[in-house]
Amino acid sequence: MRSILLVCLFAAAAFAAEWLTSYDEAFDRAIAENKPVLVVLMRQSCPYCRQLISETLPQPAIDRVISENFIALMLDTEENPKEVMRARLRANAVPASFIIGADGRQQNMLIGYAPPMTYMRFLQQN
Repeated sequence: MRSILLVCLFAAAAFAAEWLTSYDEAFDRAIAENKPVLVVLMRQSCPYCRQLISETLPQPAIDRVISENFIALMLDTEENPKEVMRARLRANAVPASFIIGADGRQQNMLIGYAPPMTYMRFLQQN
């Protein structure tokens, strides 16, 4: 049921960026394309996560920056905890966004909901 909700949230927001849900696939692509990975940790039950997905990430400028500069990976901490564990990321709240180099090193992080201008600054600090 939760997977259906995530699909509905994504369907409601048209993204140019391809959001992956597999840690291995994301990092394989990151290495192949020499791009960092943008990891977003979220929970279906989190209103701030839904707000990030529906209001911030679909903004055309943000979506374009993500699509052109990152491999996008979204992990649901309730639905897929094993993938979250594999990413070795720790956040005391969700949503949480991390920029991870193809080498696996964390470059930047943002904890909590961020409006579009704040999220764009986060992406551009990379």
